[in-house]
Amino acid sequence: MRTWETDNIFAGTAWYYSRYHPEYPEQVKRLITGKFNLNKKSRILDLGCGTGQITLPLAPLVAEVIAIDPLDEMLQEGKLLATRKGISNIRWLLGESGNLARMALDIGEIDLTVIAQAFHWMDREQTLRDLYPLIKPSGGLVLITADGPKTDSPDTDWKVIISDTVRFWMGDIRKAGTKGTYTHPAKRFETVLAESRFHGFESYQFTTKRTWTLESIVGYLYSTSSTSIPVLDDKKEPFEADLRKRLATLEPSGLFIENAVTQVMLVWK
Repeated sequence: MRTWETDNIFAGTAWYYSRYHPEYPEQVKRLITGKFNLNKKSRILDLGCGTGQITLPLAPLVAEVIAIDPLDEMLQEGKLLATRKGISNIRWLLGESGNLARMALDIGEIDLTVIAQAFHWMDREQTLRDLYPLIKPSGGLVLITADGPKTDSPDTDWKVIISDTVRFWMGDIRKAGTKGTYTHPAKRFETVLAESRFHGFESYQFTTKRTWTLESIVGYLYSTSSTSIPVLDDKKEPFEADLRKRLATLEPSGLFIENAVTQVMLVWK
C-alpha cells in the first residue's frame, strides 16, 4: 500500500523544515505537561516527528522521547538540533505509522503519544488501534495542528497572495511530493478520536502573533510537501521571484503579521 510515508513526499524539505517551521507556543508544552503529569520518569512517543518541533521542547521534561519519522533527512536534522541544544535523551527511529505493531518492542511502553502536524497523512483509524496497546493506563494521545503562511482558507491579504501564487504556478490540485496529490480527510479528527477506544476528549486553542519575512515565508513554503524544491522543479526560480514581487508590492516593509492558531486535542486511555 502506498502512503505519504512510503512515498517520502517530504523529500528535500528537512533543511527548510528545521529552520522555518515556527516553534509551538509555550502554552502547548505547559498544557501537555500538566494534563498528563509528565515527569522525569515519563516516556513519550512523537510519531511523525519531523525535525523535532515538539520533541525537543518536551525532551528535557521527561526520561525519554522516542521520535519516529519515515524520512531519514528529517531525523538527521533533528539529531543535529538536539546536539546543539545539549539534549541526549531522544531516540530517533526511522519508521512509519503503519509499522507501529512491528516496532512495538523497540518503542516499549509509553505514557503519551504526540502527533503534531502529521495525523492527516496517516491511516488514522489504524494508527489509533495500533497505538492503544502501547500506551500505559491513564496515559494518552495528543494531536496538534497549527496555522502557517500557506492555507486553504487565507485570512489575510498576504496569505491570499501566497495561495493565488501557488495556484498560478502549481495548478488547482494540491501536490503531495513529486508523485502524489492531497485531499483533506473526510472525517474530522474529533470524529476519528470519538470512534476510537480512547476517551475524555478535550480541545484547546492558542493564538500567537507571528511576524514573517519574505525569507521565512519562502523557506516555509520549501518545507512543505506541495511546494518543496523537488516538486517545484524548474518552476522554483520563477515561482519564488513572482511571489517575492507580489508580496513586496503589497507590503514594502517586508514584514507580514499572522495571528496563528494552534489547536491541541487530548484523549486518554
